[in-house]
Amino acid sequence: MARRRSSGITSLAFNQNQGCFTCCLTSGLRVYNVDPLVEKAHYSKEELGEVSLCEMVFRTNWLLLVRARRPCSLMLLDDQQRAFKAEVLFKSPIRALRARKDKVAVVLTSSIQVLSLPSLQRVALLRTPASSRPLCSLATDPNAVQLLAAPAHRKGSLQLLDISRAVKGAQSSSPAVVGCHQTDLVCLSLSANGAKLATASERGTIIRLWDTSTKQMIHELRRGSDYADVYCINFNWSGSLVCCVSDKGTLHVWAARGSYAHVCAPAASSTRALCAFSDDSSAVVISEDGTFHKFTFSAEGSCHRSDFEYFLQVGDDDEFLH
Repeated sequence: MARRRSSGITSLAFNQNQGCFTCCLTSGLRVYNVDPLVEKAHYSKEELGEVSLCEMVFRTNWLLLVRARRPCSLMLLDDQQRAFKAEVLFKSPIRALRARKDKVAVVLTSSIQVLSLPSLQRVALLRTPASSRPLCSLATDPNAVQLLAAPAHRKGSLQLLDISRAVKGAQSSSPAVVGCHQTDLVCLSLSANGAKLATASERGTIIRLWDTSTKQMIHELRRGSDYADVYCINFNWSGSLVCCVSDKGTLHVWAARGSYAHVCAPAASSTRALCAFSDDSSAVVISEDGTFHKFTFSAEGSCHRSDFEYFLQVGDDDEFLH
């Protein structure tokens, strides 16, 4: 969810392969490369105004964004030409965005609309409870099943929909409903190939892993004994590792088979943050206080912070190849 912070950051988002992230600001938009940490694009408030949401489409020049003054409007920005190429208007404010190379899921008040890219024509519709958090995840591997996960109307449950089978402008197939927790969902994530699903409830003590084909739970990963608000869960590209961050200010990393765990402390701050994998032995945390943390870990259990930056202070690098 987009939020206003003293840093001026309204929201952050990693792209699908976790190699870049977007930073929406009250003063515009910035796009960063993760490793090395380099600013790739910089848009001022005069160019875009205040940006509340942005979703980068892999490493292409497509940026999907929502501006604060037009919360019901989705814009497709061509970063190469620095020009808008398409726009679609919805009847309610856009709460979240999730994209794959050929589609974008737009989370609205009581539904998720799936649009094709780059035409922004609607290809699927999924009804969601208006009271739920704006949660949505897409399987992003272009060669895998086109699965979408979102909250269901029953508490603690979610629905899985194959959006490749959808008929244009309609909800053609019934989603599968999976009962995941006894309390409301606060976070969910699909692996890139859609084979695994990770969920967390408002208790935040465990992360549950699910097999999307059988709809059966395959592992429970212990985050801690105290209740926590889980901000983000992410798989690495192969689906062999899982990471999460919460308001406890810690990063957890597990093998998806549940065999080992790492606990790293990015900072004492409980500022809202996101986590991702830069490779299979390192993870990064970006926070709405403007900090960037990189951690290196091993299967033997060691974990240490290998990099720390204030990413808003990272400027253009002419030597970086776009």
